[in-house]
Amino acid sequence: MPLYRLLYKSAFALRGDARSVNRQIDDIVADAALDNLRSDLSGALIASNGIFIQVLEGPLSAIEITFEKICSDLRHRHVELIELAPIDERLFAEWQMVRVDIRDEMLPLLRVFDIALNGLVDMSKTESILELMRSRLTTTAVTKPPAYDAPNEMNIAQIR
Repeated sequence: MPLYRLLYKSAFALRGDARSVNRQIDDIVADAALDNLRSDLSGALIASNGIFIQVLEGPLSAIEITFEKICSDLRHRHVELIELAPIDERLFAEWQMVRVDIRDEMLPLLRVFDIALNGLVDMSKTESILELMRSRLTTTAVTKPPAYDAPNEMNIAQIR
């Protein structure tokens, strides 16, 4: 089955103090991980300064269904599709969904990336953001919700 990658950006509409917003984002990631397990999707999410940047990988039909849900989710505003393209292999195969930890060294690239979205998207910046997300996951410890620790062959019903 052919694989695709979708990258999008949105402004998030989450309410509360920083701690509450962080908890809401963690809940979104945990729920997405379970949904993506069912749909054979993998991906990663950056949440910073009121912006989500997310990548989804998997079968086109599953990506389309998930992206439609995202576009109609009231927690997202100004959803912008950055890239939808066929891929040979997944960059985030190890994660149904994972939150990428933002560090200071990423902020300049995110600012450049945001500016690029106001006009034509520079695909070299798209590749840069994907590689940066991937490198942050492979060089830092990732805290995973319980669903992530489940073996791949485990039945979804067993995770609940």
